[in-house]
Amino acid sequence: MKIRILTFLTIFSFLLLGSCNSDEPIYEFEIKDRIEEYNDVEKDSIVEYMQTHFYTLDAQYNMSIDTIDPAGSHTSIWDDPNLKVLQVEDPEVEDLIYDLYYIPFNEGTQQQVEKFDNILVSYKGLLLDNTVFEEVIDHLPQWFALPSTIKAWQEVFPNFKDGTYTENGDGTFTFSGFGAGMLITPSGLAYYEKEANEIPAYSPLIFSFKVFVDNDDSDDDLVKNIDEDVDGDGDVLNDDTDEDYIANIYDDDDDGDGVLTKDEDTNHDGDPTNDDSDGDGIPNYLDDDTH
Repeated sequence: MKIRILTFLTIFSFLLLGSCNSDEPIYEFEIKDRIEEYNDVEKDSIVEYMQTHFYTLDAQYNMSIDTIDPAGSHTSIWDDPNLKVLQVEDPEVEDLIYDLYYIPFNEGTQQQVEKFDNILVSYKGLLLDNTVFEEVIDHLPQWFALPSTIKAWQEVFPNFKDGTYTENGDGTFTFSGFGAGMLITPSGLAYYEKEANEIPAYSPLIFSFKVFVDNDDSDDDLVKNIDEDVDGDGDVLNDDTDEDYIANIYDDDDDGDGVLTKDEDTNHDGDPTNDDSDGDGIPNYLDDDTH
């Protein structure tokens, strides 16, 4: 299956300045303080939403959300026994910790998703007023590179596994045993002040999702994505051994020596990371003077 990596498109809000005519109005866009926005606004609104809404699932883990009727007997999202919370640091502000909520409908049966992997998913995204801002249906799932997605996805999806699939012979696939769940994230782990598609600035988001296929080797070079983080800083996109402006994770010749990384597996064990022919402590696939 050919991998097609798509990333979220984000639309930045620019500061609009007046032209040479000093009488023209100046429109200013003020970026809110992240700590105040989360602690004073979003944190309570997310909890209130979970306390006043419930979800239902069909046999394929398709989720619907509705408001709780006080006369009814539905269990709120907040009271769901499967609700989990992750404590996630803000990527930009020290000492700001977010509550990132998720519920596993099904954890999946096959390969564990890692934070640097590509995943084939379907999903539905909602705002706190239950407006659907985007949906990718099961029959047309899309590939996403997790390092290029929002922080909330990077934190939640590694708690799931993919499933199995069969080709139907007509260009479609049947998926089973896949991971499925929902997540609720503050805007600080999503787009914050940026507007994206139909998402207003400063919007907490809700996603229901299904993880059909996990690809842990983006460039098919026998080195897993998680092992392409050569410097170990948690950012796989800044590792470019041969400095050809292609990150190792997407480069099938990491050291630029003209020998494909997978062909530098000299002991033929399917793992190029443990081959060091000249004993200099640098694996062959990262050592441009060893073939």
